[in-house]
Amino acid sequence: MQIVSRLMLLMCVAVAASVPLTAFAETPDEILAKADKLSNGWDDQYMKSMMTITDIDGSKKSYVFSIAQKGEKRLVRFESGELKGMATLIISRDNVYAYLPGFKKVRRVAAHNMNQSFAGSDFSNDDMAFTSWTNSYVAKIDHETAESWYLSCLPRPGGVKPPHFKAIARIDKKNYQLMGYEFFDEDNQKVKTFDNSDLADWGGGKFRTKVIEVTDNRTGHKTRLDLLEAKFNAGLKDSVFTERELEWGR
Repeated sequence: MQIVSRLMLLMCVAVAASVPLTAFAETPDEILAKADKLSNGWDDQYMKSMMTITDIDGSKKSYVFSIAQKGEKRLVRFESGELKGMATLIISRDNVYAYLPGFKKVRRVAAHNMNQSFAGSDFSNDDMAFTSWTNSYVAKIDHETAESWYLSCLPRPGGVKPPHFKAIARIDKKNYQLMGYEFFDEDNQKVKTFDNSDLADWGGGKFRTKVIEVTDNRTGHKTRLDLLEAKFNAGLKDSVFTERELEWGR
């Protein structure tokens, strides 16, 4: 009887050893939540970036813009080039406003325009309004390497509508940073690829990648963001995220 018990114990140990450690340590949703917190889990954040848009003929345009974020709310403001003065206020995915300096007025972005290009880039208005992976997606392991988890993400029932039907998110196993992702439509056709690189400490262990490269897989059109400045938990006031600030804070 003791021999049988020992054999059963050895078999259980062997089975346990064959199961990936992540099956015991963390669920895919927990991994995604850790990555999401590193990107969006601050009281507030402020970033300034250079956006470079590369057309399929190789021509380029560059603009400097800033993003102030607090929770789901974002204020995006262009500071250079032909887009200087243009601004977008995102209260939620369904509550987005744009300030157009040529018209000198604030206009609400209609729901059917959320999938349109943001300022001629490869970001859509929906992409810009996307602030939380865990509020929008449920994750499972698609595959993994020694360095990364690749999470297959589908819309969370009852959650905030995501910008795209499916995503494959690549998360670094060492630091839980989101280092890239691909978006797919409902026909499982790849729509966009995001590659994040040059991870840097912006002060006090607050890490953010300096470079984001976006490719529209349908056209080959590309957009690159170079992060110039980043501040976290700076005490941004709620008044920053209002229509009045959108128009008069320019």
